[in-house]
Amino acid sequence: MKRTDQERIERELKRREKKSAVESRRVSNREDTDATPGGYIQALLERLHYDKTTIYNAMGDDDILELMMSMKEDLPEKQWESVLRSAVRKTKVSDKEVALTELKETLAQA
Repeated sequence: MKRTDQERIERELKRREKKSAVESRRVSNREDTDATPGGYIQALLERLHYDKTTIYNAMGDDDILELMMSMKEDLPEKQWESVLRSAVRKTKVSDKEVALTELKETLAQA
């Protein structure tokens, strides 16, 4: 095998190692962003069941209750309501105030 072939193989190995290192950093950064307000907004939005007018599982859903309990641990109290408001706004339901009230009651139970 020529020296140029060996160098080419070494370069390719370094590229693959770097690519895997960058990907592992991206995965760990994604896991860290779950504890941010944006991460909680997205997680809450994924768990809500709604149509154009109403959010159906704002009260009494165990997944939402667990999410709110972890949100209480990770975020300061002043951000809780903004997370709820943003998630309700992203659903684009017409009864925003009713949904927000129900989510606040669920937050109080958590």
